[in-house]
Amino acid sequence: MTAYPFISIITAALNSAATIQNTLASIAKQGLCCFEHIVIDGGSADETVSLLNCYEGTYPMRWISEPDRGIADALNKGIRMAAGRYLLVLQADDALLDSTVLSRVHRLVRDERFDICSFQVIRERPESSPFLYRAIRVPGWYHFKHTIPHQGAFVHRRLFERIGGFREQFSIAMDYDFFYRAFRDRATIRYFHRPVSRMGGYGISSQRQVLLKRLDEEKQVQELNERSLWWRTAQKAFRSLYLPYKTRCLKWPRPTDVRAEPRFPS
Repeated sequence: MTAYPFISIITAALNSAATIQNTLASIAKQGLCCFEHIVIDGGSADETVSLLNCYEGTYPMRWISEPDRGIADALNKGIRMAAGRYLLVLQADDALLDSTVLSRVHRLVRDERFDICSFQVIRERPESSPFLYRAIRVPGWYHFKHTIPHQGAFVHRRLFERIGGFREQFSIAMDYDFFYRAFRDRATIRYFHRPVSRMGGYGISSQRQVLLKRLDEEKQVQELNERSLWWRTAQKAFRSLYLPYKTRCLKWPRPTDVRAEPRFPS
């Protein structure tokens, strides 16, 4: 392992044997030498640990397996272990697109000018074709919804040092909370118009049965972070319309889940 990794990739895993091999394989084939991969396993009872053992030593990867208090706790452990300048959270059902991703990202962000370098993500779902997941760049939209896909967000370590890590009271919306605080702190952001990873369709926030919990956590994020009375009033009005809309979506046939975002060409 290089002594000074420029990019640290952090993965939280728990009983992820069905998907994590794709994650590991996509990182293992990267051409960039100055990176590291940190896997925080929550004490899996399936074959996850065996897979980690198989990949150990084949590329710059470190891992631990022990009980934790959830995804945010696991990610915070990874942040504390990380030595890179930029950190990327890539979960156990995500994968980098190809073997050149980290080399290309390194060339684009090596000047370290920006706190967040946001790339596009290809989102996959079992019931629909893949589509391109772009960051939402509407000014102020973060007050209402999550705007940056974390699978494409390379975050400089100075931002974690400035605003802290992931809040453990959130089991789903911890990334929304983190980026909300980043925007509030006036973090510098650069957006790149190219995809770097594939987002699996089986993550906790992608599951239909946890939609209401996710919406409740988003409300908590806004109430915890927002200081402006004007924005708090606007958020309340938005939720009064958005919650009934999303609740109705639960009753629609699954094909209507396919969103209208631009498709990634196959």
